[in-house]
Amino acid sequence: MGKINNIWDYLARHKYLITIIVGLLLVGVVDENSFRKYALLKIHQDEVEQELKAYQEQFLRDSIRLRALEAGHKGVERIARERYFMKRPNEDIFVLSTDSREVSEQSKEPAHASAQ
Repeated sequence: MGKINNIWDYLARHKYLITIIVGLLLVGVVDENSFRKYALLKIHQDEVEQELKAYQEQFLRDSIRLRALEAGHKGVERIARERYFMKRPNEDIFVLSTDSREVSEQSKEPAHASAQ
């Protein structure tokens, strides 16, 4: 019984400190609305915002390209030449690129269709 009384006396003397430590553990780590969870959600939110920004930039680029296609013959020809390496008859095209991507086998073959 002596040990139990010693433990009880220790807990009684430090009850406020123990309550504060347990409360901080609950709020900081264990609880569903903990600071740890808040930090993880904040990191995830930042990643999603960066992804949203990238999608908005891609949307603007694609919108400009779409307007060029809808504008007429010159826009279609320009995109066909840039993207699909199409060419006019009796015309040579040299592709200079700094991309690390390899050119696919299809794009290495000469395109016989002309955008007129």
